[in-house]
Amino acid sequence: MKALVLKEKGKIEYIDKSEPTLEALHGALLEPVLVSPCTSDVHTIWQGSPKRPDLTLGHEVIAKVKAIGSEVKDFKPGDLVAVSAITPDWSQPDVDINYAHAGQNFSAHMIGKSIDGAFQSTFYLPFADKNLARIPEGMSLEDALMCVDVVQTGFTAVEEAAVSEGDTVVVMGIGAIGLAAIMGSKLAGAKKIYAVGSRPDNVKIAESMSDETCKVEVLNYKTLECPLPEGMHPLANSTGSPVVNYVLQQTATKGADKVLICGGNDYSLPQAIDMVKYGTGIVSNVMYFGADTEVQDEECRNLSNINDRFKENCSCTSQQSNTGAPQTNIGTLQSDNGAIQSNSGTQQSNTGTHQTKPESKLNTTIDSLQIPKFSMGRGMAGKTLKFSLSKGGRENLERVISLIKEHDLHPGVLITERYEGLDKVEQAIYDMKDRKAIKIAIRL
Repeated sequence: MKALVLKEKGKIEYIDKSEPTLEALHGALLEPVLVSPCTSDVHTIWQGSPKRPDLTLGHEVIAKVKAIGSEVKDFKPGDLVAVSAITPDWSQPDVDINYAHAGQNFSAHMIGKSIDGAFQSTFYLPFADKNLARIPEGMSLEDALMCVDVVQTGFTAVEEAAVSEGDTVVVMGIGAIGLAAIMGSKLAGAKKIYAVGSRPDNVKIAESMSDETCKVEVLNYKTLECPLPEGMHPLANSTGSPVVNYVLQQTATKGADKVLICGGNDYSLPQAIDMVKYGTGIVSNVMYFGADTEVQDEECRNLSNINDRFKENCSCTSQQSNTGAPQTNIGTLQSDNGAIQSNSGTQQSNTGTHQTKPESKLNTTIDSLQIPKFSMGRGMAGKTLKFSLSKGGRENLERVISLIKEHDLHPGVLITERYEGLDKVEQAIYDMKDRKAIKIAIRL
């Protein structure tokens, strides 16, 4: 069968693969009907950690059930289903309280990440009864397709921030996830939403969501001009962003109740912290922060050097003193950039005392995000930061689908390009990488 796979970092191609088999009695074989490439596919290809050879990509899919294991009770061959992009490992004992990372880190991020995804003619999904969802009668397949990842992720940002009645909310990034977060914030009762973005098609959709119950104002970070409110300390805006200034101005310097990071860059986090309210403010992030590969490589080299020297010099070989007590000298370690030094660990037992002289520094090369000390109140601002993988699984997806149907929302409007055939998926991925569409649907 034909499959679009990750050959190596930055390279995808179509290959022939053997048909998958039912690997477990709780699993199902599925035929994709409608798929959508995701920015996460783009991250996996060009920025992500190493993956197994010839991994099939794709995790946004509406599919037809082809075959089921004997333990699958709720679905049968021929059923048209929505496949949750987040597929928890339901075999783990802590999955109910740690759905995204039960058993191992990112265990719920399986499909198209650790197991073959949907960009092939047939794919396997474990725990079918818990990871597939029914599509309500009368719901369009495009609306359902947007629910499997986009809406679930946007709503996760809203729910992790506990957006509630009367809140002022900032949504940073108005790609598909951010636009879904606007939908979710309105459903949760937000009174005012500032949507940060600049792409014309996205701006148009964001502005169309504004109504009398909740005003949505788009802030174009490229053209907005606004000074810091008079009297505020210059460090209150650590990046000098006019968006931060504007939100502080419009909220009488108090800041927004909730800030949802759904897009942007490494400056999005400090900006969010700067403009969220002291005491009760929550920053909820669902954005993927790509690695700075040069910094990360240097960090790895430094840590490898440090670990190697610890192995050489810190084997914890004890020498017996004259009184029979152990005496250890760790010695001096220094990485190539001088980041760590230590002359600690001298134990003197002749007098019965334990003496330590810590003189170490942490490795100073870290691929990291910045938290502005001033806006975090030097650690005491009472602001909450949350970093979340989207909620998933059948129960959550069917709940989200029901909300969309009940409130007559149509996330299919986010689809701005449509193609036919598996051979168009590669082009669609490059279109997403180049931001030529908000979302793309490919009918197979």
